[in-house]
Amino acid sequence: MKKKKPPILSVERAVEIFSEAISVRRYRYEDGEFFLMGDFLREQSEDLGDYDPYPFRVKTFKTDPKLDFRKKVGVLAFEDSIVFSMDQRFLDKANAGNGLYNTIIAHEIGHLMLRHHEKHAKILNFKMEKLPSGYSILPQNELELEANYAAVFFQCGISLLDDSLTPQRLAKMAHAERSYVEKAYNMVRLPEFKKRLNAPKKQHPRVTL
Repeated sequence: MKKKKPPILSVERAVEIFSEAISVRRYRYEDGEFFLMGDFLREQSEDLGDYDPYPFRVKTFKTDPKLDFRKKVGVLAFEDSIVFSMDQRFLDKANAGNGLYNTIIAHEIGHLMLRHHEKHAKILNFKMEKLPSGYSILPQNELELEANYAAVFFQCGISLLDDSLTPQRLAKMAHAERSYVEKAYNMVRLPEFKKRLNAPKKQHPRVTL
């Protein structure tokens, strides 16, 4: 069987994702502000949970504490209705600052941010890879790779551009998964990324109705 090639993210697409993540982030947070994803979900739920047409819910469930729990977050996105579902122990670990669990939640937010659920009517799944240093999120296709980068761009914001911060330090500050912070940190330092990010934005004529 022919081995499947790993997904690739172009620099052009990475800049688009970075710009979108920063824009979404700025609706709620200052550029230098960091946050736990559980707090973000709670704030979104409090703001939007009771108001149609944008219902937003977070549901948790309990499983046998003697058994391991799934390191995944379920997201049901239908039109403008969004429901996050996860094991309570998963959310507890995220709220305690665990980088992997926070980035998994941010990964699902990345899918929503990039409107993957609207463009692709299928279940979106990632795979967990066990490394010597712990677990990591292994992207199965281009959509999962995009969501990985969107997650870290959203968690870290423009602090990724700060040369005074190391990836290790930034991952700790942003409660993010270190290996993906390192990848994102390297991506934003590519000359082509900087060139495209700093290029003058096209001005579209305003339409008056």
